[in-house]
Amino acid sequence: MASFYDVFVMRREKNEKFLWGRSHCDFCHRNLKFYELIPVFSYIFLGGKCKSCGEKIGSDKFLTEILISSLSVFIFLKYDLSIQSFLAIGIIIVATFIGIIDYKTGFIYNIDLFIILIFTIIFKLFLGENIFNSLKFSLGMGMIFYALYKVTGMMGFGDVLYSFIMGIFANNILDAFIIFKDAFVIGAVFSIILILLKKKNFKDSIAFGPFISIAIIIFILYR
Repeated sequence: MASFYDVFVMRREKNEKFLWGRSHCDFCHRNLKFYELIPVFSYIFLGGKCKSCGEKIGSDKFLTEILISSLSVFIFLKYDLSIQSFLAIGIIIVATFIGIIDYKTGFIYNIDLFIILIFTIIFKLFLGENIFNSLKFSLGMGMIFYALYKVTGMMGFGDVLYSFIMGIFANNILDAFIIFKDAFVIGAVFSIILILLKKKNFKDSIAFGPFISIAIIIFILYR
């Protein structure tokens, strides 16, 4: 699923056909063999480079596959082999890519928000949770983020929209506090590290999407 979504994201960025085009090397454009499409193992087997042109394959893809594979194991241990497991993994995959893309580009795409929203709603329905009850926490979370967006200007509107989805995971005020707190504590720690390393200063904006993604993933794993 992670590799599938990675292809979707890459081809979207390059305006390539998603459904019909075959997977290929980004450098020499050679069509990939089936064994070159196996997540994790193909990277190790090929030594992290294209079989034909020898160009290096980004290690970030390999690390992302390792991360999502590891998280998927925890999900199956928690929910067993069930629809809930696959929905949770879908949420984790999309959240991971939202975080990565926002960190690299500063953009959160509406299509990704729509996909994770659908996964989240279906996930909660299969868990038997009250969607309408969660909407008040979604609205509250979104209003807080919108106020921060307008007052500080240190986050984008995509973060505001993403926060509405983050709020849907909460079933009560404690859930809302935990997921909100996690996002901001992780964001604060990361920001302080960047400032200490002189990568950012106090006036710079920092992509907040990754921290929302991390908070969502933590909440799913430990809820």
